[in-house]
Amino acid sequence: MISNIQLSQKSQDILNIRKLSPEEVDQFTDLLTEAKNQQGSSKSKLQSLTVDELRVIQKAHGLADPININSLTEEGAANLFGQVDHSDKVDLNNDGIVEVGVGKLVIFPPVNAPEHVKLAWQKAIEGMPEGDLMTLELGMHHAMFGIRIEGYDQKPVLDPAEQWSQTGIEQFFQELRAGLEFNVNLQGWTHTNLMLKDFYDRFETALQKGPKSANTPDSSSQFIASQGNEQSKTEKENVSAELIQLVLDARVGIDRRKLEQIEERIQAISADKNLSDSQRHDKIAALEKFRDTLIEEAQQRSVQHEKRKALLSKNDNLVEHLHEQKLIQS
Repeated sequence: MISNIQLSQKSQDILNIRKLSPEEVDQFTDLLTEAKNQQGSSKSKLQSLTVDELRVIQKAHGLADPININSLTEEGAANLFGQVDHSDKVDLNNDGIVEVGVGKLVIFPPVNAPEHVKLAWQKAIEGMPEGDLMTLELGMHHAMFGIRIEGYDQKPVLDPAEQWSQTGIEQFFQELRAGLEFNVNLQGWTHTNLMLKDFYDRFETALQKGPKSANTPDSSSQFIASQGNEQSKTEKENVSAELIQLVLDARVGIDRRKLEQIEERIQAISADKNLSDSQRHDKIAALEKFRDTLIEEAQQRSVQHEKRKALLSKNDNLVEHLHEQKLIQS
């Protein structure tokens, strides 16, 4: 029995943007249907196509160069027979990179992630601006799979069941929050850092409501009590974090209020509908450059501070450390 492919609305919209004619859309749909109902490897299916048919697939996927079948992996070939909305892509080696032809895409959550993870992601990103979402997807991918640069050690590729196990999720969020804490200590609570904290909280909460949570005994009274404890703990942590932040700021000479004013100005410009896209881009770029300069200067002062401490005697270092602790505890 032949199973016909039905293009999603998103796929149809993308094909329209890529200027496929109705005839080309129909031809592309037929090629996907034929490939789905044929036996054999995806590369062998491509080899059976005519030059014109390969050209339609190239155009549908927005590929810059003609398809060179010999240069493709099986994954790259298989994804040429998938919808252009990425809904049915495969990641055969589970490295988080989806090959489409010779192109490589970053898709997060990974295409091999369980369905409840993808649903939790959709819940967590609800209402998120497109710019924040693009930054988030790339950052989450790098956090899970690492940055793949030749000559550098790579993070091990885990099986999806291990990646998204309870232990895997806990470890993943520990790493995410450790990275966030480092950024906050350096930059303060910028727009991006606030966005990340809010997202991590929502995504982790949504994941905890997945299929495994039903097997965990918990009553509403226990939940309310734990929420109260967590709130009290969070308030104490926030106060401590603010005090530590003040010590760090004083140490490297960061003007935290100035950084906050820059972030506020960036948000105001982003929301200003009277500005053109180019004006908005130029103004934000100038502010971000100024902010980065302040942070870079603070980093340099931090390096000089550590060099100075290295020259101090043990007693002097101890006195300085105790002084900082006294400020935090007072």
